[in-house]
Amino acid sequence: MGFRANDAGPLTMGYRMSNDRTGFDITRKLIYPKGAYILHMLRMMMWTAQTGDQNFKDMMHDFVQSYAGHAATTEDFKAIVEKHMTPDMQRIGNGKMDWFFDEYVYGTALPTYELDSSFDKNSDGDVVLSMKLTQSGVDERFRMLVPLYLELADGRTANFGRVTMVGNTSQEGKIPLKGLKDIPRRAIVNYYDDVLASSN
Repeated sequence: MGFRANDAGPLTMGYRMSNDRTGFDITRKLIYPKGAYILHMLRMMMWTAQTGDQNFKDMMHDFVQSYAGHAATTEDFKAIVEKHMTPDMQRIGNGKMDWFFDEYVYGTALPTYELDSSFDKNSDGDVVLSMKLTQSGVDERFRMLVPLYLELADGRTANFGRVTMVGNTSQEGKIPLKGLKDIPRRAIVNYYDDVLASSN
């Protein structure tokens, strides 16, 4: 009816969002897809080049083992996530995941990202990335670890790192890519749809 499913309300409202406006199909259109997407976001935040998905797997195993045969709340799940946070996740939330759950589980935030980038070389012949990453469409408290990727000259895609973004803001910088001599094809934000965001 002209609305995005995400705008119907936060996940925690569950079936209470089912009405004429939402089409009485809130489970298929919002609850299951967004719930799965939140797990995907956590997985991508926990991913590292050294361990791959192991951090996420350990966290999910811990949750299942801790609550097997018992009812678990959203706050119980959040507490397990906090036990398994990576250094990046600890950096953005001071050891807590309230920011993430407030935005995506208890809220309906949906940021938009825009990346402007170019490449040059320094005197050592190493590639230098010049970038400006903009986050918009959110309130001043919204924060996210926004992933950046490089599509390398040989076609491979490499995780470049995560930028901490807070509110409607931009981050700019020139970043030397030490040891990289071949200019990448492009820099990409959110390549694996790591963050639930609106298309620009």
